[in-house]
Amino acid sequence: MATDFELRIKADKRLEVAVPRNFSTVCFRISPIQIRGENHVPDDKTWINNLNAKLLESVNESGKIFMTHAVNGGMYVIRIAIGASFTENRHINLAWEVVKEHVDEAMLLAAENDMLHNLCEHHH
Repeated sequence: MATDFELRIKADKRLEVAVPRNFSTVCFRISPIQIRGENHVPDDKTWINNLNAKLLESVNESGKIFMTHAVNGGMYVIRIAIGASFTENRHINLAWEVVKEHVDEAMLLAAENDMLHNLCEHHH
């Protein structure tokens, strides 16, 4: 089932598997390239890490699923452990729907932040 969740992450261009899957744990994050486009990869790791931290916070605040995080080489990653004996496909589907919904919100936040940044640059 962790493989199924990992494949969903890989299929969504907004996300990336951040660390190779280890048994039942999938580590992922919003892809920095997708935040601002391939020609403008944000180099501010703190900003990218904060965006992913906000994603994790909003997912957990939903109360529907709980995920944790890790920092790997300075990169903030979201971790989901899938493998409890009573886990069913419906749980994976629910987790994926919650993640997608909150990624949508995080991407809107990133786009708004980028627009504000561009406005500030043009006024200086």
